[in-house]
Amino acid sequence: MLNMKIKFKNIIFTGLVAGTLLSSCSKDFLDLPPYTSVPAETALLTEADALSALTGTYAGMRVFDLYGRTIPLMGDLWADNVKISTRNAGRYTEIYNLNFVENNQWFTGMWQNAYRVINRANNIIHSTPSGDEANINQYKGEAYAVRALLHFELVRFFARPYTDNPAGLGVPLVTTFDIEGKPSRATVEEVYTQVLSDLDEAYKLMSKAPNTGRFSKYSARALAARVNLHKGTPAANQLALNYAKEVIDNSGVDLVPMAGLEAYWGALGSHSFGNETLFEIVSDQIDNAGFDELPYFFGQTGYGDGLAHNAFYESYADTDVRKKLIIKGARVRAENPAYIINKYPDLVNYGTKKILRISEMYLTAAEAAYNLGNADAKTYLEALVTERDPSATVTETGSALLERIITERRKELAFEGDRVHTLNRLKRDITGRSPSSAATITYSNFRRVAPIPLTELDRNDNLEQNTGWQQ
Repeated sequence: MLNMKIKFKNIIFTGLVAGTLLSSCSKDFLDLPPYTSVPAETALLTEADALSALTGTYAGMRVFDLYGRTIPLMGDLWADNVKISTRNAGRYTEIYNLNFVENNQWFTGMWQNAYRVINRANNIIHSTPSGDEANINQYKGEAYAVRALLHFELVRFFARPYTDNPAGLGVPLVTTFDIEGKPSRATVEEVYTQVLSDLDEAYKLMSKAPNTGRFSKYSARALAARVNLHKGTPAANQLALNYAKEVIDNSGVDLVPMAGLEAYWGALGSHSFGNETLFEIVSDQIDNAGFDELPYFFGQTGYGDGLAHNAFYESYADTDVRKKLIIKGARVRAENPAYIINKYPDLVNYGTKKILRISEMYLTAAEAAYNLGNADAKTYLEALVTERDPSATVTETGSALLERIITERRKELAFEGDRVHTLNRLKRDITGRSPSSAATITYSNFRRVAPIPLTELDRNDNLEQNTGWQQ
């Protein structure tokens, strides 16, 4: 773990190193608090200060380079759920055609904004405000969970999965801030260890949350279940099962019923706990990324550039309520039929991006139980699929049951950013991406891992590029 000294709060953070505006300044200048910042030790003096900082941390996650659009979109476009329409505005076409380069704007934006949010979380974690201890612990617990989530997203995008090589290069761990620091990449295992440690701390500190737009005790536990499933070791599978079961049994959050699924995806704002959502990023008419929001990329009154693959739509049974979240229509001067994604129908308030749902916990429990040879695998899968399709049954056994679990995971979490990470951790090829210049992407293809942004390599000579990108 890096041992960095905290100096300032809310410094403009353009990567892991300060921008070039400071590169010619003297050491004495760097020791002075810049006029745009406040020293961390005096910035968060009260409980109200900590809450304000936490609000800003969540706001940073809403930007289009993170959960506003890029993270959920990339997880499906880079895989086999989403394609780019033949009539498009040029956004993400290089991802879909697999011809992106080291200075790709989407990966650069993701990297830089993720570390900005991590830095905001660090300021809360290391603050010592006065006030109600339970509230302050809650805010710090949420900050730990946010830091864990962003480090986990970074290691999934910029490194080979844990199931490939835990000792391989991960991403820099930034747990404190040093304006002069040039951190190197931790191993994948070190990143996972830190992420799970942060989530354990978050779980211990948190006791409540006002709504689903903020991390809660059980959403932190749900994230820990996801992380352990990605680790894939026997011990991690046991923890994934234990944690998923704990969330299912104790969170008070139930599966959204079949009859309410469409309304659930069309609902506005954050919600009280109880119905499906464990954690979400909230956008509304005031706080949103505007035309850069994910709903605008899918909606036909917006850009409408992202469509579902035809074969994916056809994989749903007609009795499956989830099929209604894709509309078979037409795109003007383009695809006819066009399979229009309707999971984010609100192009006025831009809706919410679901980060953790109780449905995923049933799928996680099913897969982890299968990996452990536990008969509960079928029980957890059946509980979900029968709430999505009244005619569904689960009769598979052996390896066919695993394939059914993975298939149902694809159907349930479609367009939420899960798919490419599932295929990566399972070390499977990506197929059926047509029309594209990359209809198939083998697991060994070096472009299955994002490049470390060129701007970061230029600023930090301790960073090492991923294999294949050095050529």
